[in-house]
Amino acid sequence: MNNQPAKTQSPNQVRQVRQALLREFSELIDLSNVETSRPDEVEKQLLSRSLAALAVRKLTGCSSQVAAETVIDGRHDQGIDAVALADGTSEVFLVQAKWSERGTAGIDTAAAHKMVAGFRQIEDRRFERFNARFQAMAEKLRAVLAEPHLRVTLVQAVMGDGRLAPEVTQVFEDACTEFNGHGRYLHYKVLSSADFHQQVRDDLSEIPISLKINMSQWIHRDLPADAYQGSVAADGVAQWFAEFGDRLFEQNVRKSLGLTTVNQAMVDTLVNDPMSFWSRNNGITVLCSEIQTSYPSGRRPNLPVDLHLSGVSVVNGAQTVTAIHEAFRKAPEAVQDADVSVRVIQVPADDAVFGGVVTRSTNTQNHMERRDFIALDEVQMAIREDFALSLDKTYVFKRGDIDPAPDAGCSVVTAAIALACAHRNPEFVFRAKRDRDLLWEVDRGGAYPSLFGNQPSAGLIWHSVQLFREINSVLRREGKKLEGRASTIVDHGDLMLTHLVFQAIDAEGIEDADSDWRIPANLDELVVAAIRWLIHEVDSAYGAASFVTSTFAKHERFLELAKRVHARLDSGEPAPEIGAEYHPAPRPAKGRARTAVSVLIDANRIDQGETLHFVPSTEREQAAIGGWLVQDSRRSLATWVTDRRKPLLWAGDGQRYSPSGLVMHIWQEAGWDEAPVAVQGPKCWHLGREGSLVELANALRRDDERE
Repeated sequence: MNNQPAKTQSPNQVRQVRQALLREFSELIDLSNVETSRPDEVEKQLLSRSLAALAVRKLTGCSSQVAAETVIDGRHDQGIDAVALADGTSEVFLVQAKWSERGTAGIDTAAAHKMVAGFRQIEDRRFERFNARFQAMAEKLRAVLAEPHLRVTLVQAVMGDGRLAPEVTQVFEDACTEFNGHGRYLHYKVLSSADFHQQVRDDLSEIPISLKINMSQWIHRDLPADAYQGSVAADGVAQWFAEFGDRLFEQNVRKSLGLTTVNQAMVDTLVNDPMSFWSRNNGITVLCSEIQTSYPSGRRPNLPVDLHLSGVSVVNGAQTVTAIHEAFRKAPEAVQDADVSVRVIQVPADDAVFGGVVTRSTNTQNHMERRDFIALDEVQMAIREDFALSLDKTYVFKRGDIDPAPDAGCSVVTAAIALACAHRNPEFVFRAKRDRDLLWEVDRGGAYPSLFGNQPSAGLIWHSVQLFREINSVLRREGKKLEGRASTIVDHGDLMLTHLVFQAIDAEGIEDADSDWRIPANLDELVVAAIRWLIHEVDSAYGAASFVTSTFAKHERFLELAKRVHARLDSGEPAPEIGAEYHPAPRPAKGRARTAVSVLIDANRIDQGETLHFVPSTEREQAAIGGWLVQDSRRSLATWVTDRRKPLLWAGDGQRYSPSGLVMHIWQEAGWDEAPVAVQGPKCWHLGREGSLVELANALRRDDERE
């Protein structure tokens, strides 16, 4: 027996492998011969057989479907769970798989002897002793066994640390000694949970990018790293993006930001004055893992060099690359006359931080935000991986990434705000309410290390985001029932209220992606109680005539209010009713109000260059133009420009429009012949999840009226 204590593997690794196996093989593995009806036992059989199939795929490089067909586990399998033949070789893999939910699986001497005995029966051609699944591959196996240079590998695929006890190792060593000779070899191999976890991680990884760059007027440097700098034809750069898209920017601090005013200016230059583009642009910085050179016209500095690059990432100049591609799409003949300065740097293999230093140092052309630099944090990359493996959901963390649909995942911004609400210290929601940029402070005491420093699990983040969204939905609904000062308190205290409700619920199991944690059934009651207590405490502590905005903007008052309301909710005493003066009353008709755009511009509510998303406002509109919109993601995007008449720069054509004018233009471009003759465009353009232009303007109007 294996007398070494099994080492428990990381629960997160086990969960991620488990989810990957179920996603990949649940529809492919045959379970018709499973001799139990208990769901837990059936799933255990599925996971064990899937693990054997994953081992086959890893070893042979075959498809998942082919790997699933190699599984013979069941009665009369003779201790072998899968039999695989490597195409084009004389190699056979015999797999024995052991699954463990705790990551403690191993191979004992009995299992080792049984596997060796099964191999002996294959070697002796006693195929009749095996089950029907084995028979399906018997003839092909018989032919391979006759090959003079046969190689057989006994594979132990275990969801555990992979360590074999000495007596187990001896069983396999003895079998190898007995069989090997005359060019025929028996080997054994252990695949552990670490191997399988790495495999499912590798499955998520894209194939590294390789580029060939023709560079003229170049110079070469070899310190501190091998590097080339020179001019590259812009139409060649356009082809980079056409082939690889945003994958080019994987190591950059952000993805393409879309059609910002800076980027539109680059497009205009390329189309109208391409010869001047080189002198007016800061250029592109490319990192790569390898540079190989060739000289098509001779090896002289005044002649071009071809750079063959492997492991490519554009770490500065993402906006330049996308602008060149956009210009090439519009006017390819003009772009052929443009050059751009390109710097290529090979990252030293023994300097892990060099690439990060270059990335941080070179990103200066467009406005940089603190958030941009967390894109280089390995924690964010690990969270994205955890989301994909544990939840099969999307997590985005680079500025310029499109937020996934609410049921498909979330962004780092939503995650950070939700984690701030979940944190016991209300300090972080105060910072988030004051300025979202404060969430990315990395210094001692900064919010970012407090929220992300220990790499929160995908389960914790996702459950927190779901709760955050649900609380906000209730807050919006309840806020509409209030008037005047009470409504303002809910508007300014939304994150504090969300934080207080987070603290009031039972969070047991919220961090576990596999737990049965659910949003509490009494959530609405908790939110209403928190609203009532907050209104009561604001009026009691600071007076019914106090300024709400300044009350929530003052650090000491914010923390004191959070402390008071938390104690009230914790006490369980009934929340006081809201006075009649805080409920809506009919109002006399007013004169014509300022437009939503004017309100937003006067308050400087939206930053220049922010991205807005078009959302059809009716089911009829969605049915008519939804398909046209998804054909090109740019059709739903516009950039905010501080202009009262035409504040939207449409990514679809680079032209400026009013909100309503752009909606009408989209309808026309989509060929919607039965479109309405008018539209309230500001209702259709949304700033992320903060709301439409109308909703943002109305919130500002309420603030003006109440203050």
